[in-house]
Amino acid sequence: MKAQHFAAELGRLGPAADDHRHGDHGRPNGANDTIGTGRKDGWAEPDLSLLGTGRRAPPPFPLHLLGPWSGWCERKAKGASAPVDYVAVALLASVGAAIANVRWPQAGTAWSEPPVLWCAEVGPPSSSKSPSMDAAFNLVRFAEDRMADGFEQIQQEHATAKQACEARIEAWKVEVKTAVKNGDSAPVMPADAQEPPAPVRPRIRVADATVEALGALAAGLPRGLLLVRDELAGWLGAFDKYGGGGSDRAFAIEMYGGRAYVVDRMKNPEPLRIRHLSVGVLGGVQPDKLEMILNGPDDGLASRLLWAWPETKPEFHLARGAQDDGPMQRAFARLTDLLQLHDEFGHPEPVIVPLAREAEDRLEAFARDIVERCHMASGLLAGTLGKARGHCLRLSAVLEYLWWCGGTEELEPKTISPDAVTAAADLLNAYFLPMAERVFGDAVIPVAERRGMLLAQHLRQNRIAEFNARDVRRQIGGMLRDAADMEAACKQLVEAGLIRPRFTRVGEGKGRKALNYEVRPEVQTDRPFGLSPVPEKISPLVPAVPMAPIAAISPLERFRFELNRPVGVHVGLSS
Repeated sequence: MKAQHFAAELGRLGPAADDHRHGDHGRPNGANDTIGTGRKDGWAEPDLSLLGTGRRAPPPFPLHLLGPWSGWCERKAKGASAPVDYVAVALLASVGAAIANVRWPQAGTAWSEPPVLWCAEVGPPSSSKSPSMDAAFNLVRFAEDRMADGFEQIQQEHATAKQACEARIEAWKVEVKTAVKNGDSAPVMPADAQEPPAPVRPRIRVADATVEALGALAAGLPRGLLLVRDELAGWLGAFDKYGGGGSDRAFAIEMYGGRAYVVDRMKNPEPLRIRHLSVGVLGGVQPDKLEMILNGPDDGLASRLLWAWPETKPEFHLARGAQDDGPMQRAFARLTDLLQLHDEFGHPEPVIVPLAREAEDRLEAFARDIVERCHMASGLLAGTLGKARGHCLRLSAVLEYLWWCGGTEELEPKTISPDAVTAAADLLNAYFLPMAERVFGDAVIPVAERRGMLLAQHLRQNRIAEFNARDVRRQIGGMLRDAADMEAACKQLVEAGLIRPRFTRVGEGKGRKALNYEVRPEVQTDRPFGLSPVPEKISPLVPAVPMAPIAAISPLERFRFELNRPVGVHVGLSS
């Protein structure tokens, strides 16, 4: 399985950032070999692997790369009591959908892609994923209202045209009857008797993921769409649930590429013809649902996703003071003012935006680096690295137009700048690729071990010396909500020498024993068994340093990168 391949890959590369499986037998390097042995209290030698989370630490989102939007993201994240990652990633996905079939970046003479992004925001329930995405959706909603201005008039015109067509059809039917009665040839139905297609209200965001519904919207709204799902696992799990022979999943994969697509309909002999099927995806994923997504068919669907899984903190902030979203709403809406081209047959087509020559050089350098890294990887990570150069091209267009709409320049970009390509590469190297390692690493840990880690984490955080399994199960919930799951987690910690049973029975009867446990004293300390905090380890597949520093840029351009940059953080820019 793919997960097993990645598990082997992680084992070859070294331990995860906050995993405590160091040295032999689960002991930290340099630990006393006699730890836990010969104790008078009867505790066995511990297995320290369950004291970590098994996953690498999350990288911070490089907010400075969003330029004039970085402050807005920080404010919205604080108002939602959420990590800024959720707001920033939702913004990127929304921008990509707003220009999906309107502007396509092109590298060289033959490589162009729609700038749609597929983004998955991972976090437990109540981690403020939805409020964070709502911040971006408020921008989208304003833009949709502006796009739909005058739509009622269009509907009235369509209703009038429909009635006129019906009248022409009735007149034609009379002519046919007369011709047949007289033995003459029946006249052909006039072209202006064909009912025009019903107009579709302009929009960007959609929620109905069925092939026919989404196909109809994609055909009627050629600018592109953003599919939003609160739980992506539900969308992916519903593929071909009621038959279809794999067509649902195949349609989903085609949504990423912007190619022509035909949807056959059950109730209509005329198929839906979509000129460019470009649909971005944005949704949430609970950590315990990752395995279902990542262990699906090996068709590259999971590799298309850009992941965000920040640490969430138990804190709450009210948004105070007046906040005028009008300027940023109008800034985002500039993207919907951009027009498409039309070919000689009247079909809408995206405007191709070429990369500047230096931008092509930088993309080429990034792609070559990715090819080398692919040789070191396998399974899930290899698939993600294989999509990285395409992600870089897409993100370069998203960032270029994000900067433009949030700035003061009236004229839109004529090329994708070298700065945008470098920023896209930095975003992948510093954030999205390390985040993929974090996600994939968690998915390959056996479920039983993940439950044991969750219980151990709860015991450590709360300095618990003794506990009742049923009481703690009710406190934690989630993966441990069921009694059988809690029993399995306790079994893991007992075998690891971190807890031991102290079952008791009330009275002298034969009633059920209370599942009480004693927690090893060392587990209740800040540094159990002398473990020190483990520094984050960057995998050789995802270097901490971006590609080569770029040449000097003008002060006006440099503000995009330096804005809010933490002191001492290198972002690949020279003075």
